[in-house]
Amino acid sequence: MSAAGEGSAAAGAAEELRRRIASAGLLPGERLGEVALAAELGVSRNSLREAFTALAGEGLVVRRPHRGVFVAAPDADTVRGLYRMRRILQLGALEQGWLTPAAVARLERAAEILDDDPSPRRLGDANHLTHLGITDLAASPELTRVMSSVLARTRLAFHPLDEQTRLHALFADRNRWIVARLLAEDLPAVRAMFGDYLEEAEAFVLQHLDGSAAAQVSDVPA
Repeated sequence: MSAAGEGSAAAGAAEELRRRIASAGLLPGERLGEVALAAELGVSRNSLREAFTALAGEGLVVRRPHRGVFVAAPDADTVRGLYRMRRILQLGALEQGWLTPAAVARLERAAEILDDDPSPRRLGDANHLTHLGITDLAASPELTRVMSSVLARTRLAFHPLDEQTRLHALFADRNRWIVARLLAEDLPAVRAMFGDYLEEAEAFVLQHLDGSAAAQVSDVPA
């Protein structure tokens, strides 16, 4: 395969793995077996290694010497950084953006899920679409690509909150309201509440992470 072909294959593999992480198809700490995964994705091992390098640069996977590549498990400092990025990207999009065709398509997909009595995981999918839809308001594919990676890392922090808590159920009604107001082109109303929304979500995730860390410490023999 040519160098251009290898690069295209690597980019495609990275995008597919990013999509799986964002949809909770790959879980924090999961080992990514190179041979099996390359065959599954239909790419060479060299292309897959390039994809791993790209994802490692985004903080989505980590390489552990002599052990392999693993899906990242965000810690509290990482979560704080992700929410700082979200405030900048999403509040900026709400301030400067407009209802683009890309945003409409994404938000309508979120609405379909939210109206279908979804499972916790599907509520997470709707949440992901809602927040990407907000970023689509900026009419910048580059910002949407950045946000896609940020949200994929955020989704890793959400797991296993999807099953152990009512995280997405707690925010489902607000997500329905956000989707409805954005589709009605009422961006100022969403922006007025969105800072508090992110602050509450961040606090919820950090509380869970702090509790998990404390539990792990208590399980260590004295």
